[in-house]
Amino acid sequence: MIDFIFENAEAFQKKTIKIIVERAVTQVFKEISFNKDFYLSVLLTNNQGIKKINKRYSSLNKSTNVLSFPYNEIRFFEHKKQKVILGDIVISLEKVLEESGIENKTFTNHLTHMTVHSVLHLFGFTHEKQKDFNIMKNKEVSVLTKLQISSPY
Repeated sequence: MIDFIFENAEAFQKKTIKIIVERAVTQVFKEISFNKDFYLSVLLTNNQGIKKINKRYSSLNKSTNVLSFPYNEIRFFEHKKQKVILGDIVISLEKVLEESGIENKTFTNHLTHMTVHSVLHLFGFTHEKQKDFNIMKNKEVSVLTKLQISSPY
């Protein structure tokens, strides 16, 4: 289950955004063979909203495109049903729109890429070291290719 929260994102079509995010998440799950019941929180906000969160949790006083907060805990819900709590993703739709214009990409393709990127973080993929960056980049490109989106790299 994906729980969508929109905050200061009135300029964007919520239904369309949900479809883009759900499609990206589903393809990442296929790529890494994840097929468990899950809970994922996705906050869609603007630059100011993500800047506040970035400052609070990363001590960086600036906006960014996405933030990922992995949990990966198994919890029991109604009727003793297990779900994996994957974590939280925060996306600045404003930043994604800005970047898509600067990088000459469609908003949909860039939002898809940023969603794929943030979901991979929830599963432990990183890009701090060159080796890890290459592994994560290859996963991203593989997922995007399956979604008929060319490599952003």
